[in-house]
Amino acid sequence: MGYIPLRSGPEHRSEMVSQVLFGETFQILEENENWVLISLDFDHYEGWVGKNTIARIKPDNEPDTGDRANAGETCLVVKKPMTTVMDLDHGMQIILPSGSIWPGTTGKTATIHGHKFEILSEDAWIKPDPGNDPEEVGSGLVSIPYLWGGRSGFGFDCSGLMQLLCRTMGIHMPRDSKQQAEMGTTINFLNETRKGDLAFFQDKEGEIAHVGMILDGGRILHCYNQVRIDKIDQQGIFSSEKEDYTHKLRIIKRIET
Repeated sequence: MGYIPLRSGPEHRSEMVSQVLFGETFQILEENENWVLISLDFDHYEGWVGKNTIARIKPDNEPDTGDRANAGETCLVVKKPMTTVMDLDHGMQIILPSGSIWPGTTGKTATIHGHKFEILSEDAWIKPDPGNDPEEVGSGLVSIPYLWGGRSGFGFDCSGLMQLLCRTMGIHMPRDSKQQAEMGTTINFLNETRKGDLAFFQDKEGEIAHVGMILDGGRILHCYNQVRIDKIDQQGIFSSEKEDYTHKLRIIKRIET
């Protein structure tokens, strides 16, 4: 499957707080009869997944070495809203959303968790690199709907979208916007920004509640109802549709590899 929900508690009705995408790895922290508490290697986010949705890549009795290396250091990432790979062992296709990863950077086939897969569309993948253009990737995701806890082409929340865009540039970001705002160097004025800088916005209580990526020409790429590109100025995000500001600017950060 393209992703599995990462939930706040060990039951199906618990809130989806994030997603585990195809190809990502994690550490098991706790388990019961039907559920497993995990910590994702990519961003260390914790949550519960159904035991029948995961595949173990080390025996239960093998000691944990404590290796927390981020998954995806040497990988390809799906940049389009979705793509298809073939499970060669079962003779069936799997639809993968943007954000899914493929181990290694060469070859159309790979063995993942004992199953052999084949890439069917190579142009859907991108190798993480600081030289990649986040606007090119982000523009291809415009209109994908907002989804609380989403970080894939089946639905994004604001910080999940930033995780993907930064990942294509080789930058590993934490999961939540408040955590993301703690990274990088502060940019004091909008006219000093450059494409790829992150702008953070506050709610009525003054807390960080939204994030977007600054583009050239006074524009910002973000996920608000859907992935979209709006105008930004020193006051915040201005929606041409609503003819009003939707988010109040709090801080701008430059985050580099």
